[in-house]
Amino acid sequence: MHAFYTIEEIVLQHSTRHMDKIQALFPFEHTQKAVEAFVKLEKGVVFIYTGFYVAGYAETDGPIGAYFLAKAFEKIGFRPVIVTDSFCEDYFPEIETLYIPLQGLHVNEYESLLKEYKPVAHFSIERCGQNAQGDYLNARGVSVKEFTAPVDELFKLGSQTAPSFGIGDGGNEVGMGSFAKALENKEYFNDYCVISCDYPMIASVSNWGGYGFIAELERVLHVSLLPSFEAVEQYLAFIVSKGSVDGIKRESMMSVDGKEWEIEPEILHALKDYATKG
Repeated sequence: MHAFYTIEEIVLQHSTRHMDKIQALFPFEHTQKAVEAFVKLEKGVVFIYTGFYVAGYAETDGPIGAYFLAKAFEKIGFRPVIVTDSFCEDYFPEIETLYIPLQGLHVNEYESLLKEYKPVAHFSIERCGQNAQGDYLNARGVSVKEFTAPVDELFKLGSQTAPSFGIGDGGNEVGMGSFAKALENKEYFNDYCVISCDYPMIASVSNWGGYGFIAELERVLHVSLLPSFEAVEQYLAFIVSKGSVDGIKRESMMSVDGKEWEIEPEILHALKDYATKG
């Protein structure tokens, strides 16, 4: 098997949305940098933001990564709380979940949540974020604002006092504003989220970026954290049974972002090899 030296080499394979262009302009080990910061945090609540509306449902990319990030965070002593909207209802039965209404909340209500939970970090994975016009656009450049709770308002507010992390695979996700210099290139990107974060990460599929973060945590902490392919497949089947759709194919099926499902174990195995090599 080919030896991979960085998480990015693994999770940016099979790219179809020009994430390689971002990596070329920002040639860093984004995941390693993010994990270095994360492991220094005081143990406490981590808000995990996810859920991307596609064709009447939440897509399969995002919730899977969020679920296994939450499980990994629990194992190393953090308290994960998922922040999403009604399209991901009951996707995370074992994890505390906050559902933000589609119309959003008042600023003082967001402040109350921050005061109550005191999150030590904000972690977004495949969550649609607002563009320069305050709209929420999908990969096709179509507005999904009426189906997207403005959870990024909570992310922005919380990021003022706690470190923020963001994973995306197209540029329209929360945190990707950090890569504006690359995303302004209209030849490759038709729109992007202007919300930045302290530790942005990219992947060909956002779930892979989530696994990449877990793999780096595993490598640094020497604790087995990465899910098996079987566990991932089982969780995918669970959310598909609730209607979750492939974001590219726009159908409720056992796939993510239009990728052949056979690629998933390859990514997970490569990450496991990386995590345990040193």
